[in-house]
Amino acid sequence: MPNSNQSDAYSADLASGLAAFDAKNFAFAYQLLAPLAAQGNAEALWRLGMMQMNGLGMVKNQPLGFENFMLAAQQQHGFAHHMIGVAYMSGEGVEKDINQAIKWFEKAANKFALPGAAYALGMLYEDGKEVEKDLEKAKSWYAQAEQNSEQISE
Repeated sequence: MPNSNQSDAYSADLASGLAAFDAKNFAFAYQLLAPLAAQGNAEALWRLGMMQMNGLGMVKNQPLGFENFMLAAQQQHGFAHHMIGVAYMSGEGVEKDINQAIKWFEKAANKFALPGAAYALGMLYEDGKEVEKDLEKAKSWYAQAEQNSEQISE
């Protein structure tokens, strides 16, 4: 069990790491977040995954980014679920699999009420290139995206 000084330092490093990430100081963010990710912090894992997946402040390593998204998702990190869907849809860091993409987007949209995931599903069904075109499903997902957006802004 960490003592309160360790806990305070952990919280400060997380807050500083998130601030550095948001300020696009990715090298400093990595320096602060990597030890926290190694300890299993879901937010740190997701942020490292974003940096690795996109080559932010480091050489792009999409398989490692995907692995960190999976570790964060195991801890119920909603945005990690969304990014796993994106990875499966695009084939970045993992073999492209539209059915897996749909599964992860559905989790992100339904369990975590993420509008982007519902919107992505709407686009897939409206487009009809990778799944059978279904305008009713598309309309339903777009409506859910709008509803999820309203919940966030309240």
